[in-house]
Amino acid sequence: MSKHILNPQRVESLGPAERIIETLLTFNDHIVHNRPGVVTRAHGTPIGVRWQPATRRGDVVYRLEKGGPKQRKSVQHRVGKLQPDGRVTEHGQRVAEFRAPGLFPEAATWLYSQIAEVWKLDNEFAARWASWSFVQEHRDLKVALAAFMLVQSRSGEPVVEDGELLFHDDDFRAVGEAMCLLRRQDKRDLNPKLLLRVGDLLALPGVARINRALGFGRSARKPPMGRYHKAVTRWLRHREQNPRMLQGLVRAGFKTTVMKLARRVGYKPLSPRFFELLRWKQKQSDDGRRSIAIGAEVQAAESWVGLSEAQVCERIVATRPNYKRLVGLLPPELGLTRAIVAAAVQSGCMSDADLIILTPTLEDLDLLDVPCVSERWVAANEKAENQRAAHIAERVRSKKVAERLQESADKALQKAVAEDVRGLRVYVAVDISASMGHAIEKAKGYLTRFLQGFPLDKLTVAVFNTSAREVKIRHPSAKGVQHAFKGIRAGGGTNHGAAIRDVFVRHPKGPDEDALFIFVGDQQQYGTFTEAVSSSGLAPVAFGFLYVEPSGFASNRAVENTARNLKIPCFRIEEEMFSDAYAVSRTLRRLIASTPVSARASQARTSARKRESLVETILKTPLLLKPVWS
Repeated sequence: MSKHILNPQRVESLGPAERIIETLLTFNDHIVHNRPGVVTRAHGTPIGVRWQPATRRGDVVYRLEKGGPKQRKSVQHRVGKLQPDGRVTEHGQRVAEFRAPGLFPEAATWLYSQIAEVWKLDNEFAARWASWSFVQEHRDLKVALAAFMLVQSRSGEPVVEDGELLFHDDDFRAVGEAMCLLRRQDKRDLNPKLLLRVGDLLALPGVARINRALGFGRSARKPPMGRYHKAVTRWLRHREQNPRMLQGLVRAGFKTTVMKLARRVGYKPLSPRFFELLRWKQKQSDDGRRSIAIGAEVQAAESWVGLSEAQVCERIVATRPNYKRLVGLLPPELGLTRAIVAAAVQSGCMSDADLIILTPTLEDLDLLDVPCVSERWVAANEKAENQRAAHIAERVRSKKVAERLQESADKALQKAVAEDVRGLRVYVAVDISASMGHAIEKAKGYLTRFLQGFPLDKLTVAVFNTSAREVKIRHPSAKGVQHAFKGIRAGGGTNHGAAIRDVFVRHPKGPDEDALFIFVGDQQQYGTFTEAVSSSGLAPVAFGFLYVEPSGFASNRAVENTARNLKIPCFRIEEEMFSDAYAVSRTLRRLIASTPVSARASQARTSARKRESLVETILKTPLLLKPVWS
């Protein structure tokens, strides 16, 4: 999430494409937090507040912060005393608000508002953006776009002139329905929890105000829901008519979520079988309107309470429940023992992601020394799709295990950006001037999270103060990046142009390549370095700027002002990105995809696959169609 409010004049001039890019690259917060937290004011952020994980002991609230490397437990910092209305006070002053797990309304409303601004500028572009997002991994964006498409006003209305039907308007609400109803083998569709979240989002007061302001609903009391109820009803009906699908949802742990969906839309099943499969006992309502399965007995939920460890292992091998269901079935007195975890791994109950997340547990139980478990764990690391392993590496004791996790994170990052970076040469300039002070160590830590994602033969790295020198990265890994910056300290003045004149120009881009400049630092240089960029002949098509907050006062905007002079976009990357296992690869891919393609590079590419900008990709995305059964 960006730490700085966007310039109001600039916001007014953003087109649909630029606003999409701004949203994708600057927003790294989650619209849902599945654990308690505290919300504090944060001036200068788009949403005005910041969420942080928290816990409470009695009526005292503590903020949780990650400890240093190798510290598995979070450090607790007292926030204040919890009041009955959720306020947290200290010395009589309100300092925060305690929040239960669930939607983060401020973040959700802000994200929804960005979608609304795109829609106001170009309706069809917003619909294609939603269609494009459906196959992406960014779930929060996907949920918000699905919600918006379900309620926006383009719903296939007839266009009539002088009483004669001319044609029907585009039905963009059908795109929202398709996002709710379509299934994908890669599991990037909207599962029951995400489908429920779409409804929760539309019910938020802030979102409802946006929808009413856009004319999407007439009721001043009820939030506009568009076709949400219709889509969920069709979703439930399809699963009732295909009992195996409903049984699969129950086995996957979505039973309660399906029940919530049915309540949300007032779903009336075709037969009592629906309730039987969900083990959902029915009671008559106060008004006596219910007529199906009232008072009927349902099969008791499966329970492993009372089973011995050996019997639990036998059940695991026989039924192979997924890890989430396995944890729910385990008797509390047993827990995750060495034998139970080994049986779960060998039976395939754990996904690749489960195995990576549970690495500290596997290490504590000495299971990483067991060949069959170790082989499965290694295979899971080979298939890693995000940088979760890098976060887990900070919580293990063994240096060998930590290195293996970091290696899988490096490979995941490289796989994520490999296709996008084709046709692009990347130049990175790292500020090591005195203004960086203690921030230089933080900056070097960030560099080990993303530099290894770029092919080394297409990457040029420089450090600069008043002069510059090249930094050679000998191996495409976090360790290789860490070694390259070893011994570098902050000091001297600031001259961004030195990196370009002294280093970048010695590595010219190819005729079929575009140049992307990424600056890491606080941009505290007086004036700009426009002349250095213009005279280099590298003609960058965009700047990426990783802002590292300095220890002192920051007032200059050398990087952003230079980009403005050159009339090229400057995409800002915020530090919060590095605390999210999913955000690093996603943000880098979006940064690369959002980089414009120059006309010269586009014409020069014949044999290689042409690199397309994000805008071009979205424009070519066909609108989603609902499944045939709907």
